[in-house]
Amino acid sequence: MAHLRPELFTIDEVVNFYLANEGSEYKIYANTSPNENLVRFHFVGDKEIGVQELTEGLLQLSRSSDNTNPYLIQVIQPRKGKNKPSLTSISFQLNRPASYLPMQQMGSMSGRSEMLLEKLLESQNVLISRISALENEEIEPIEQKDTIGQIIENPHIQAFAMGLMERFLGSNVQPGIAGIPPIDDDALILLKELMSKGVTLYHLKKLNEMSNAKLQSLLLML
Repeated sequence: MAHLRPELFTIDEVVNFYLANEGSEYKIYANTSPNENLVRFHFVGDKEIGVQELTEGLLQLSRSSDNTNPYLIQVIQPRKGKNKPSLTSISFQLNRPASYLPMQQMGSMSGRSEMLLEKLLESQNVLISRISALENEEIEPIEQKDTIGQIIENPHIQAFAMGLMERFLGSNVQPGIAGIPPIDDDALILLKELMSKGVTLYHLKKLNEMSNAKLQSLLLML
């Protein structure tokens, strides 16, 4: 018989297998093959007594947690005449190795691993508390100021914009107070509309840095 991996893992499962078969005689072998040199228990007699004997034998095998050996139970049913008895067998393992028990492996973690896990949980709790505090905090609405209006009201910006418009329009504007040329309402409105559409001081400066020839070419494209 080929060596098989265990199929049953508890005493109840093994006893139920024995009860499900008609035969009352059984043998339990060490390992998963019926080698007569490895017989651990052999019972011949009444089925009810066989259940008691089997249960006690399995308890003996399971008492030592270090005993992770696989076993084979073979139920034997005699036949009439000279016919060979019917044999039914299945492999079992009552104590499984630690590699199959992840919870036991977690319980045997080193002290350093446990400390790191505690720190991780503590940091997570602090983060959750901070998020909850932020969610409950009342956020006051911030007054949005008319940034574009403030820029245009700056007299130096007005002077720069007027100078740029002079270059576009070719008009002669007389300087006003403190050397700043006056700028009319229509020009302010136009400048404000341009800046609201995404035109910035950077763009205006780039236009101002262009030579007259390039500026005239740009005007012809409009």
